[in-house]
Amino acid sequence: MIPKLCLVPLTMCISLTIMAQSCDALKIHSHNDYQQKIPFWNAYEAGARSIEVDIYLRNDTLYVAHDEAGINSDRELENMYLNPLRNATANASNRDKAPLQLLIDIKSDAYGTLSRLIQILQAYPELTSDNQVSLVISGNRPVSEDYLKYPKYIVFDYQSLDAVSEPVIWEKVALISLPFYKYAEWDGKKPISQKEAKIIASIVAKANKLGKTLRFWATPDSELAWQTFADLGVCFINTDHPYDCAAYFKNTK
Repeated sequence: MIPKLCLVPLTMCISLTIMAQSCDALKIHSHNDYQQKIPFWNAYEAGARSIEVDIYLRNDTLYVAHDEAGINSDRELENMYLNPLRNATANASNRDKAPLQLLIDIKSDAYGTLSRLIQILQAYPELTSDNQVSLVISGNRPVSEDYLKYPKYIVFDYQSLDAVSEPVIWEKVALISLPFYKYAEWDGKKPISQKEAKIIASIVAKANKLGKTLRFWATPDSELAWQTFADLGVCFINTDHPYDCAAYFKNTK
């Protein structure tokens, strides 16, 4: 449920309530999670339902890195994310096991990197067969016409409000991600203006009409920002501070 607390003026609270779109459950997205002190586990233990990792392919190895210069031999996708994810899902009870999205942001060649990822995932049937785990490809991706060439467990992040015309391809889209700065200049330090709030609410409405969940990236990252995005119906709250974000919403229920 979207928290009831509103940190903007009363008149805007009323307005945002009217504009807010339906969100089945608020989800915290741990942006660039590999930069956390304890990657994966900090966000997972905080209750984040989406965790983002950048990957780069070099010599058949998938490294957790934003670019080739950032490659570290100790930071591989398997030891930092796939193995922890497998352990976490194996130890989760049926009662507390909730859907979890691993957003894999490809920074090297889309086709070669994705091909190698699929090869590696063959050793993780517990993940690829788990309908509570979503393996979402972001960053450098194949063209949408090629989405159907990939296994059922591979789905994609889509970065436009123009839907793919073929429904069967559109089903391979897990969510829509858009750069916040393209639509608003708000910095999250003061209440958002009515004008920008309406723009964001209209984008959420468009995504909902397309049947997809929306995530903004490059967003303001403050309590006021988290609450405002929630009030506007943005289900994935993008943050570099997953623990603090989770604590904030827990305390405002």
